[in-house]
Amino acid sequence: MKKYLLLFWVAMTSIYALAADYHSLEEIRDQWRSRNIKVPQGGQNPNIVQLLSAFQNAWGAYMVDEVLECAKAPRFTSKKDEELNIEIIVDRKNGYACLDNGGTDSGYMETCMWRRDNGHRLFAVVLGQPVDPMIEFVCFYDYDPKTSTLYPEDGPEQEFRPLSKDAEKSYSLPRKGKDFIISEYEIDLQANINHVFSWDGSRHHFSHVSIDGLKYGYRWFNPKETDYLVEMTKIAFITLPGQEGHFYLLTDDEEDGMIALASYKGDLELVGINDSITCHKMTFYPNGVVTEAEIYQYTSYAYLKDGYVLQMFNEYPSQEQNGPTRVTSDGWDDMAESEVRQMFKSLGQPLQIKPEWRKVKLTSFP
Repeated sequence: MKKYLLLFWVAMTSIYALAADYHSLEEIRDQWRSRNIKVPQGGQNPNIVQLLSAFQNAWGAYMVDEVLECAKAPRFTSKKDEELNIEIIVDRKNGYACLDNGGTDSGYMETCMWRRDNGHRLFAVVLGQPVDPMIEFVCFYDYDPKTSTLYPEDGPEQEFRPLSKDAEKSYSLPRKGKDFIISEYEIDLQANINHVFSWDGSRHHFSHVSIDGLKYGYRWFNPKETDYLVEMTKIAFITLPGQEGHFYLLTDDEEDGMIALASYKGDLELVGINDSITCHKMTFYPNGVVTEAEIYQYTSYAYLKDGYVLQMFNEYPSQEQNGPTRVTSDGWDDMAESEVRQMFKSLGQPLQIKPEWRKVKLTSFP
């Protein structure tokens, strides 16, 4: 039944779009900066419905009409199709409205506004659809109350530095709060990397990164020793030569300690530690990461492929004098020592890594 309801919803949306003079999302994405928009009776304090209506009159996005149709009722706040999980919200008090497609193949939109210190408004609209074609973009306007006009302007997405050109990117506008968020979906981690931009009363500035699958910001090793618990506040994303994927470096404010993490199929794995307190020293190679621990007299080799751990080896000195070194393998079948040695030799010459650190906010303790 749900399948037929979904097909009906998509079909009716498509018919509705054909019946009116709508622009395609590709047209709006490519041309929205080309014109200013007059807001009828905008005045000093326009509400979100007035701004959205003016935008719709100028550009005509089919999913916006569904929101404006609901907004004709002055007391309308929200409605939800429980079967399809599609929801429409109009929150005039907080200056926010949206059409959430609930994960269906129909179009979606989100809009909000911020009050600027100079009396203007920053107005934003996110438009998207998941198929035919898959597209999502955001439009930003400055509203001038003296002229009751929306003027296109560049938003924080213009300064955004993605981790990957191929990553799926999405935008989130606040219903409450003031942060603007750009999210990249990390395929290996199977989670979003969220780039948070904070509001200063005039414009948005990059604030920090948060990662859905990376929760805790305490130092990874010796978690029971409180003297070693240092807050991880910076993150960098590293791709080694010859590697297609990337892995994560975390460090504290002073960059005294560092850990390297790799992700694959939703799991995080510790691949290296650099810390003077516990005498761990981490070295980078084109195909791997090596951690030597002077106190514990072992060497850990993380052999990488496309940014994730193909094999982790731990080398321990023998308990017997002049005895053979023990080599263990984690996560995969054990390998012959000769084969392991050959893999170690293939690491090549050490690399000099210069991380481009970004601020990260993680939960301090589990």
